[in-house]
Amino acid sequence: MSLKFSPITKYTPKHYELLLEADPSLKSIASYLSRCESFELTSNHQSVGIIAIMATESQTIEIMNIAVHPKFQGKGLGTKLIQSAIKFYSTNPSFEKITIMTGTTSFGALYLYQKLGFRCKQILSNHFINPTLYPHPLHENGLTLKDAIMLERTL
Repeated sequence: MSLKFSPITKYTPKHYELLLEADPSLKSIASYLSRCESFELTSNHQSVGIIAIMATESQTIEIMNIAVHPKFQGKGLGTKLIQSAIKFYSTNPSFEKITIMTGTTSFGALYLYQKLGFRCKQILSNHFINPTLYPHPLHENGLTLKDAIMLERTL
């Protein structure tokens, strides 16, 4: 599979489909996407993954959304997206750290992020109990998703 990592200049409905794989709330996505720099991973001109990154504080960027099309999951593409983003931003002296937040019930994501050098930084209690962004309870791995975990690593 030949892969290409490139910036997104205009979001398409296919991009939103991917973004919704990781964040089921369009309101939530809309709250950060306009402030993000986003990249896609394509194979044969087909978008197979997306990553949206935002500068959050001095010398820190945050992965706000990362998703791989379900048909292509389990093939190392999430790893490729994160590694490509780290490589891209590590040449920018303005940034030293990268963070990512995920649900405490997102066992696969937590494993991946720690495998890539991210370390637990903070627990955000009841982060997903927000009726404005998430009007219905979220469920993952047989559990109700309530809390988020913030992870961090150097670039």
